[in-house]
Amino acid sequence: MFKSIRWRFVLIYFLLIFLAMTIVGFFIVMQFEKIQLDMNSKNIKARVTSIYASSSAMQQDNWISNAGNIKRNVMNSIQLGYNENVYIILNDMNKTIIASSILGLEEYSAYNVERINSEILVKSINGAVAETIVKNELDNTQISHISYPLKNDGEDIKGYIYLTNDISYIYSTVDQSRDMFTRATFIALLLTIILGFIISKSITGPIKALTVKAKQMSQGDFNQKVEIKSDDEIGQLGKMFNYLIDELRMSMSRLTQEKSKIETTLTYMADGVLTVDKRGNIIHINPVAKKILSVRSKDVFYDQIISRKTHDLYLDRIEENKWNGTYVLETEKETYKVDYAPFMDGQNQIGGVILVFKNITEQFRMEKLQKEFVANVSHELKTPITTIKSYTETLLEGALEEEEVATDFLKVINSESDRMSRLVSDLLRLSRMDHEETSWTKEKININEIVKDTYTKLLLQAKSKNIKMTCNLDSRNSNVLFDKDGLEQILLNIIGNAIKYTPEGGDVSIDISSETSRVVISIKDTGVGIPKEDLNHVFERFYRVDKARTRQMGGTGLGLSIAEQIAKAHDSVIELNSEFHIGTTVDIKIPKLLK
Repeated sequence: MFKSIRWRFVLIYFLLIFLAMTIVGFFIVMQFEKIQLDMNSKNIKARVTSIYASSSAMQQDNWISNAGNIKRNVMNSIQLGYNENVYIILNDMNKTIIASSILGLEEYSAYNVERINSEILVKSINGAVAETIVKNELDNTQISHISYPLKNDGEDIKGYIYLTNDISYIYSTVDQSRDMFTRATFIALLLTIILGFIISKSITGPIKALTVKAKQMSQGDFNQKVEIKSDDEIGQLGKMFNYLIDELRMSMSRLTQEKSKIETTLTYMADGVLTVDKRGNIIHINPVAKKILSVRSKDVFYDQIISRKTHDLYLDRIEENKWNGTYVLETEKETYKVDYAPFMDGQNQIGGVILVFKNITEQFRMEKLQKEFVANVSHELKTPITTIKSYTETLLEGALEEEEVATDFLKVINSESDRMSRLVSDLLRLSRMDHEETSWTKEKININEIVKDTYTKLLLQAKSKNIKMTCNLDSRNSNVLFDKDGLEQILLNIIGNAIKYTPEGGDVSIDISSETSRVVISIKDTGVGIPKEDLNHVFERFYRVDKARTRQMGGTGLGLSIAEQIAKAHDSVIELNSEFHIGTTVDIKIPKLLK
């Protein structure tokens, strides 16, 4: 029963009221009892004062000589209540009673009278008023006792007025009040249960309705709406539920769209995708994968399909590799890199594997080109080495005796050595940049100064071919942050190429200009130019437009690759435009140094 929130609500409501009524009732009854007792104490003290004031004999200092008068006053003059008794006690050793509202107690010691509480009498000996309440176990009555000491003119205690008062009526009244409050508590609790049930029903009713709607939603019916009957928290919950349904409906629509997008993406993506469960059933395969694996409509098992291409990708072998790995699949015309990884099911367990077939035929082609270049480099190295070796052997066999012949041979050997040195240096530099082992010392450089220095170095080379080379500097004196040797290397390579591939009588111009955030160095020549089909490859390593002519001129095919690598390391770009048989323009764009 208490699993229901309704009954738990009623129970909590009941306990709250019960605790509140109990605590309040306890303090009210306690306070009522205290007030009654305090009032009784004040009344008794006032009564004692009244008794003393009404007896002239008690007001005399000598009570022994006035004992008879005091007794008569007590018996005749003093009006006592039906529940009161008074005792006039002399302050002697025995605390002798000299007058009493009860006959026959005169001349008795107060210590020997059961109606007198010896304890509070002793407490009043020091002159303080003492009082207490004593319960009589025989008749279950509550008696209030007060011992009131009286002093003579010399401030000595002459005697005591001892008054008792039956206050059982006070406790009876308190008990009645407690019983009345208990009955009121039971009535309040009964009403609490009834009201709590009504209130909880008003709360749990909409919650039950929400539960029913939620169950229908879990079964796929999202056309649910909750009726809003109030603007309180329950009403707000209903509003949020309706909002949730709307959002959920929109989310389902978006998910459907995303699913459609993913399916479309998988269908039209360049890579092949194949999804297989642990039992070997094909869950999904896109058209590219179908084409790669030559899948037919009747094919449903993965191992059956993959066996036409390779046995190394059988499902059991993928499982041996812990469902994760890479494999290179070579077909008749193309090569594919196959990456496979597991996917998880609803229990976070491996549900199968996804295979992605990526066409790397072009990459293989590039590797082939690189191997070809290595062969070319080997040839380039072998040719000068052969030449050097043959000329050296000729010199050793006696040609050294002929000075003119020996000089020519040594010039050839020196030239071929320089050619090999350039090739090896370029290869080493590219290797260091590839492995990020080159440390650049970036510093503030005046672009005009370094361009002018490079121009001066290459001017003699240009004049030797009767080439007109001009240099137009930037009037703004722009500065850049660059490695000085690296920038000089770029300029030497590009301007050197412009001179090298410009025929005699041609023109080479160097112009410096400024853009908003960059400095542009433009090198323009009237050389042989580059064919359109080669423009996209000139920055590739080992690439030559005219292999025979480049080799004849001592080129290695690495200069532009080195220049581009240096530029990238300094956030710069090199742009090349060329027309075959007309000329080439190279723009080096370098970020300005902010002041």
